[in-house]
Amino acid sequence: MLDMAKLKEPTPLVWIPHRNREYPNLLECWANKQMIAWLEPRPSYCDRGHWKVEINLPEECNIDGQDRFPRYYMSKTVAMAETEAFMKWRLWQIRFKEPKTKE
Repeated sequence: MLDMAKLKEPTPLVWIPHRNREYPNLLECWANKQMIAWLEPRPSYCDRGHWKVEINLPEECNIDGQDRFPRYYMSKTVAMAETEAFMKWRLWQIRFKEPKTKE
């Protein structure tokens, strides 16, 4: 179970490989020494996405059916970016900043 007191203040989110070598492609998202999410590859025959994200937040973060986890993504990069944006909003109400585009 997460210690939410350790997550009261914004802290960097870090993706690290899972410690068990049996799952070399599984990545864990950590904040202040606590795993808050993970990203795992899906079998090649899956047509909903190549990557699946699960989260590890308690009920007090107001996660419900509308949030729809697990989430599926075609791109690992997009999955990681969206997971970070979601976590920053749910934990610290830090709004995602759209990248500037050239016009």
